[in-house]
Amino acid sequence: MASLAGLRSVAQRGLRTRLSPIGLEFAEDRLNAAQLAYGEPPVLRAHASVSYPVARPELLGSPAALKGFLKQVFKTHGFSGRKVVTTLPSEDVRVLSVTYQVRQGQSDDFAIAKLMEDRVGEDLSQFVIDYMPIRTDSRDGDRLAMVLLCERGTVITYLEQLRKAGLEVDSLEVNLVSIRRWISTFVSADDASQNVLVVNTGENKTQLTMVSGQRLLFEQQVDFGEGSLLAQISVALDASREVTREIVFRRGVHPTADAPAAVEGIDDTASSNMVLTIVRPQFSNLVAEVRRAILFASSETRGGSVGHVYLMGGVAQWPGAAELLASLAQMPVSIPGPLIDTTNLGGEAQPAPELVIASGLALRGFADA
Repeated sequence: MASLAGLRSVAQRGLRTRLSPIGLEFAEDRLNAAQLAYGEPPVLRAHASVSYPVARPELLGSPAALKGFLKQVFKTHGFSGRKVVTTLPSEDVRVLSVTYQVRQGQSDDFAIAKLMEDRVGEDLSQFVIDYMPIRTDSRDGDRLAMVLLCERGTVITYLEQLRKAGLEVDSLEVNLVSIRRWISTFVSADDASQNVLVVNTGENKTQLTMVSGQRLLFEQQVDFGEGSLLAQISVALDASREVTREIVFRRGVHPTADAPAAVEGIDDTASSNMVLTIVRPQFSNLVAEVRRAILFASSETRGGSVGHVYLMGGVAQWPGAAELLASLAQMPVSIPGPLIDTTNLGGEAQPAPELVIASGLALRGFADA
């Protein structure tokens, strides 16, 4: 795991200009990419968040189309090299919390493999399996681990798709590991010393990831996403998704939202009220899941509190979304702040919630240095 102290020691050996592999995340509706240079902490060398020209499965299934798309993105946004650290699409990875016991003479590996063999009911050789301990001791002997499971054929196909597109895959991992690495490197010591919850909103699903120090405590997928929210609002307003999104960004979803000024001659107060009427109950449902995650973290860390919640993904870009979540959850919620951008030193720094996973992936190259 990369630490700031370790990164500083490397920088002091004269490797400040060394670049990381490209962190490459194929999110639901867009490609997110980041490349870092050594610094204290590391700085952004290049970054991009670009919508796909076609649906993600179609793009990944066409080596020529994928190669052309990546070539254009890398060239336009100033990336160097073709070595990448990437993550499997989240729907291809099953994340299971399992309780197990280790008998005398057994290893954790053996105990978990036996448990998964019984639970999956299939030949484990057909899967790629990894696990991360959450609790290794208890009075009743129960241990707890987070098990990651993916079909071997899916992994091989994905790696082959990237190879045919001209990429060299340095490492392959999962989103929650890159989120943990990002937290351990970029989150302030005051926040990182407590439990930290990351709410990663996708198109229709949202991932809740709880980190305690450098330990992953919790991972859960819940029904909440930008696409499903916009669909409900669009029906209520009898408007297209594009028009609905414009209203959301113009008026925001919380009274304190720092939204753009209203366009002269347009009064969409009624539409804005409808948006708030629909959005607030959906956020309340999300908060209920957040509270369950907090209770679990407290039980696993002997009463440890959650110091901060970070909101990322599509909904994080909605004006007022973090404020609305904070008011309902009654705890601090913020958008991941920007990394130092070496390509835009004179520009105004903007939050970059879409780059958290890609940056965490890019950091993998530094962790292995």
